[in-house]
Amino acid sequence: MYVADEDLLEIFGVAELEQARKQLVKSLPHVSILKSRLSGLTSPLRGRPPDYVRILVFLCWMQTTKMRQRGDRDFRQLLSKQLGEDFTGFKMNGLDMMWEHLQEFLWRVYGIELVLPDVIPSISRIGRTLQMAFPTWRDKAALRKLRQYIPPDQLLDPLVIANRVNTSRHLLGDTMQSFEYNFEKFDTARKRGHREHETTPFWHAWYAVVAEQASIEEIEVIESDFGGYELFRVPPVGERISITTPEEVAKLVPKPLARLIANGLVFLESLGFGRYRAQASAPSNIVLIRTSKFRECDPSSIRSSAAVNASWVVAAFRGKIGETAPTTRGKREFGWRDGIRIGGGAYLGRTPLTPSISGPVPEAIKVEAAGKPVALIRVGDEMAMAPGVYSGTVVARSLGASQEILMIARANEVGEARRLAFDLARDISEDDFHQGTAPSTRTELEIWNGDRVSPCDELVTIGEGLYERTARGLPLSEAVEIVRRAIQFTYDHPSEWDILRSFADAGWLEPTFLRHFPARRLVQREMSACSVNDNTVVVCGPTPLAVIDRLSVAARAAGGALETWNGASSWTLPRYVVRIPDDRARREFLRRAILNEMPAWGRAEPDRADSSDPHGFRVVGKLVRERGFFAASFDKEMTDGLYRIERPGGNSHFYYRSVVPGKSDHNYVSPSVALLSHHLRLGGDVFEFRDGALFARAARVKLPSSWARWASNRSLCNPGPSKRSGVWRYEYPAGGAAVSAIAKLVPVRKQTGQTSGWRESFIRSASNRDRKIYDNRSRQVRAAAGMHGKN
Repeated sequence: MYVADEDLLEIFGVAELEQARKQLVKSLPHVSILKSRLSGLTSPLRGRPPDYVRILVFLCWMQTTKMRQRGDRDFRQLLSKQLGEDFTGFKMNGLDMMWEHLQEFLWRVYGIELVLPDVIPSISRIGRTLQMAFPTWRDKAALRKLRQYIPPDQLLDPLVIANRVNTSRHLLGDTMQSFEYNFEKFDTARKRGHREHETTPFWHAWYAVVAEQASIEEIEVIESDFGGYELFRVPPVGERISITTPEEVAKLVPKPLARLIANGLVFLESLGFGRYRAQASAPSNIVLIRTSKFRECDPSSIRSSAAVNASWVVAAFRGKIGETAPTTRGKREFGWRDGIRIGGGAYLGRTPLTPSISGPVPEAIKVEAAGKPVALIRVGDEMAMAPGVYSGTVVARSLGASQEILMIARANEVGEARRLAFDLARDISEDDFHQGTAPSTRTELEIWNGDRVSPCDELVTIGEGLYERTARGLPLSEAVEIVRRAIQFTYDHPSEWDILRSFADAGWLEPTFLRHFPARRLVQREMSACSVNDNTVVVCGPTPLAVIDRLSVAARAAGGALETWNGASSWTLPRYVVRIPDDRARREFLRRAILNEMPAWGRAEPDRADSSDPHGFRVVGKLVRERGFFAASFDKEMTDGLYRIERPGGNSHFYYRSVVPGKSDHNYVSPSVALLSHHLRLGGDVFEFRDGALFARAARVKLPSSWARWASNRSLCNPGPSKRSGVWRYEYPAGGAAVSAIAKLVPVRKQTGQTSGWRESFIRSASNRDRKIYDNRSRQVRAAAGMHGKN
């Protein structure tokens, strides 16, 4: 029974192990009941379901937790320390009763065979429990002995480990049955390949022993929204662990990298999906640099920068820092790389999100799909499949070797049991206080009458990839990289941020902030329905190809039909409506489609802010209004603008403080909400309504996603990027009633037949090209460029 400390953190939703331990102990029965169970006075009732499993889980966990000291070896002493009760000499007759009752129950009800170790006579009544846990101190002692017989450069070679264990049983001494069982699981996973062994408890235990002496961890920098970054330390196995500064892991990383951390300049290597790995060898144009060194850099050599915290900055330079000679790449192993897994072993077969193929000689790689050759495209050091949709077995061959994978054309539908739901105890919505609200609670249709366009293939591919990857939650940086990969061969496209935002505004995703440490995550929204009347149902939520296929069949079975309402551009997701003859058929469709009515909208309000004093916080970024990004800034005073602030040494997310002279300062959690509220506080028209579309007049300002979904439900047209005006612009197609409701919350300039002001006439005039004026309403310098609205 493998119960890791990380499992407890996830089960109880806390960040500290001590908190999880207290929650686990609190979940146990009262100590008098517990003693009665352990002594055997209260035995499990035959034929009844087990009500003691958490006791067994607790007993196995307390033997393997990292909180256990090296000298703690006595079972009863461990129990006494955890529960604060004296168990010296206590009878443990009830342990065997619980294990044997569980064994009988699992076989009788589920057909699962629980193989129990034999009772060890020398260890009265607790030997079986000692053997069930892994890894106990005996297992760790055996692994430490094994470590002495393996060369340092082969400590993480699974084949070497397996061979040494198989040939050194006499050196390891008497190991427990759990050691043998977990080693067999590891060895079987190793033989299956594809690094499956790294997820086994045996490998985790082995790495923990290796890490006691070897410094082999890595540092990853992960991109977040609005150009921000977060730091993580990454062991060779296990999950990423959030850190505040690189200095925290200086003793865990290789010495060359530790020296770079001490010097304040760490080179970063791109891993894709918005991730970068710290490296100690080759210089790079992307670096993790200390703030003091960053201030000394020539501003003209900096392409972009963003603060990680008050002490470190991620900066991209125009040229590699410290480069003395061209760097060379080592030969890559032959095999498939990246790709989006579908189900157990298939991959999404829609380019360019299909896996790529790498090898020592990329030009020698050949690929066949369904027995026919596939054209390849050289992308860096790898080969990518030619544009298309692939389904079936795909084989790659190179220099006599071959590897095959299975590709399918669309994502599998995600069941509710698998989907990670939005949880207020764990997540903070990007909409913050706007979540679930709408400018009006009225839901009647106001169908948009503009020209509609079918979605492009790239958008469909992005939707399939995001739907599959967000089932259990997805870091925002990885979602952005999926979009970037999907549009890499498209000549003219909107920004990846606008594309990703369109999925949130269409109801597919809920952008969130984790409460316990600074990280962004996308959570997949639940499928629901909005019944407009007895004959019309608007489908709300993610609608990939598999879901649409099922809803279409359910609609026909209920006597109705599924309608598709495309958006205003090829980069806008469609809406789906079910038309049915009467209310009875409507209820039948909802039953067949397993759709619940969406919750009622709450009443929206323009702003709700925290005006508390940010004592203990430091400025790490300031909004560049012309671009809508937060640039690295370390001002000691916040005088005027929107600032990104953090608490040094804390483990909380960033805050955003709006400072407007003459008004009280406001704090916000969400950067998108902070942008909108900050522009509202500045005054002037924030949005404009023209030609049936609402759009922002300031960079990166967006309506809350809840408002966008409400407007989309009325107009049957999702918001998204559009190029109707000659430049890419994020638009909300809406009717007059919806815009009037929004205008009561945020200032909206509406198109009228009256003559526009002199400022608009000035910037529209071709004769004034390259001349500039200061617009005191929007507090921006505006340039005349012969195009209305260009700043």
